[in-house]
Amino acid sequence: MTATPTPKDRFTALDTLAVVRELRTLEKARVDKAFDRERGGWSIVFRVPREGRRELVLVPGRYAALLPEAPGHTTELTPFARELRRLLTGAVLRGVAEPGGERFLELSFGRSEEPSELLLAFEMFGTGNLVVAREGKIAAVATPRQWAHRSVRVGAEYARPPSRVDPWTLGRAGIEEELTRSRTDLASTLAARLSLGGPIAEELIARGGWNPESAAASDAPGTADRFHAELGALLREVGERPKGYLYSRSGVAVDATPYPSHRWRAAEEVEEGVRGTFSEAAHEYFASLVAAPPSAEELESSRVRRELERLLEQQRRAVSELSQSVERLQGQAEAIYAHYPEAETALAHPTPVDEGARHVEVDLGGTVVPLLLGRSPRESAQALFEESKRVQGKLAGARTALEATERRIGAPAAPATDRGRRAGPGEAPRRKTHWFERYRWFVSSEGAIVVGGRDAASNDLIVKRHLREGDVYVHADLHGAASVVVKHPASGEPPLTELTYREAGQWAVAFSKAWRAGLASASAFWVTHDQVSKSAASGEFVARGAWVIHGTKNVLRDLPTELALGTVDYQGETLWTVAPPEAVRRRGTERVRLTPGPERERSEREAELVRDLGISRPLLQSLLPAGGLAIRRP
Repeated sequence: MTATPTPKDRFTALDTLAVVRELRTLEKARVDKAFDRERGGWSIVFRVPREGRRELVLVPGRYAALLPEAPGHTTELTPFARELRRLLTGAVLRGVAEPGGERFLELSFGRSEEPSELLLAFEMFGTGNLVVAREGKIAAVATPRQWAHRSVRVGAEYARPPSRVDPWTLGRAGIEEELTRSRTDLASTLAARLSLGGPIAEELIARGGWNPESAAASDAPGTADRFHAELGALLREVGERPKGYLYSRSGVAVDATPYPSHRWRAAEEVEEGVRGTFSEAAHEYFASLVAAPPSAEELESSRVRRELERLLEQQRRAVSELSQSVERLQGQAEAIYAHYPEAETALAHPTPVDEGARHVEVDLGGTVVPLLLGRSPRESAQALFEESKRVQGKLAGARTALEATERRIGAPAAPATDRGRRAGPGEAPRRKTHWFERYRWFVSSEGAIVVGGRDAASNDLIVKRHLREGDVYVHADLHGAASVVVKHPASGEPPLTELTYREAGQWAVAFSKAWRAGLASASAFWVTHDQVSKSAASGEFVARGAWVIHGTKNVLRDLPTELALGTVDYQGETLWTVAPPEAVRRRGTERVRLTPGPERERSEREAELVRDLGISRPLLQSLLPAGGLAIRRP
């Protein structure tokens, strides 16, 4: 159990179940009206015989609450709210589907004069959505969306979102199976594999007295027995008419639950208040979190900024690629002069790349160089220098365009290739870009800078330029993984330990094919700087970005594919980083925990992180590994 429980920013599966049970107490409830809410979302107003007015508040991606009254309607209706009112007014609530382990409400309505039912579906995960369907077709939708497997638009077939494991019906044997298959800690397994989410996982761990960082697979049968019992007890505490428990610290609400929370009772200075229904506690808590919706001007400004950020990312990528091309061309030309006799020998007995080729590729001192057939090495070098000048011209134009976009958007930092340029008149001084920011990087728990390549070119560059005496080379035990270099500590600093090497190995695994493949863990290895070279056995070829390892490898096994996204303090600056969770916690602040997830939902997860963390999407994309994401609040 963590010292401070994780406050939640949206409903859990148990919260959803509590509201479902509250809705089921409404008998013959008829829809009176529908409204937009001033702070985002909608209200569905019911008239209930002998009870009067009841109002269902729906805030997408956050929460739902059934209240006697909920002030805060807008004075004018949006087109979607008008459509809700047209479709639902006069309809009687006939049923509420069992949510299982989902954060998803599905209400069915009907009219005596109409044989077909209306279905209202409300999402409280991701960015959320509200859909009304009739006869299996979508009649209204707040936010149209399209995936490869599912379309959410008016006229499309209605389909539920993909379902996850239902922890409430899984049974003891199913729980044991999931624990046994897990390669991660207990908290992560309960949150992700059993679809409980962080807050419920913490609650059950607090009730069972388990160590959240212990391996989930250890004593799986015993844990499954006790966990199944605790899960059943928690479900019974919610009951058919759930009360609400509101937890506050210094007058500020930190959580609302439909059961007495053990994880908050153990926290210091947290007070528990009881409300008549869970919805009352939930609305009181979540209403304090929900921000007012943006105005039309703010939406337009946001759209323009997103377009500029997208252009900025494209221009930065172009500048980076052109800079690398200039370095590569100049490096090839210099390699010819440095190994002139070898170049002459290669041209005397050439082996062309293919028939009709005008050049032959030769490895000169670890650099693959194209030598022109029928020409002298000097002419080949001159041709490479001329090509580098042509690319430099394009690079100058790309930098000018990039600077213009940065001025428009007010971008705080320039890429590494623009280092040293002075700010122009009226421009804010640029933040100094550290040498390691041109690569993937993080700072280990022990303060070591760890850098990794983004592609074959930077994999070569990292080792050639930055692997020095005392440094360590790390590589995931998977083909095509990035080269990772752990820089040795400064003179007088304590030496690095296995902790840093395991963190670097975990990081290397996360940025390898293991992430996209959805592997729970993988292995890596580390070697000293003098074990890495381009010298292959006779007759073998070492591809660009690849390196030959000589001698014994130090193997790092069972490294989890798990990262933390957060900020670290480095030389007085606060920098965003993605790194192993322990490294982020020791050097800064962990914001979210990331594991592999469905790739089709990548865009949604990115949008969620941008909204919740206030990070720009281009910066976020530059930090994250390729593939799908699953998010867990630490």
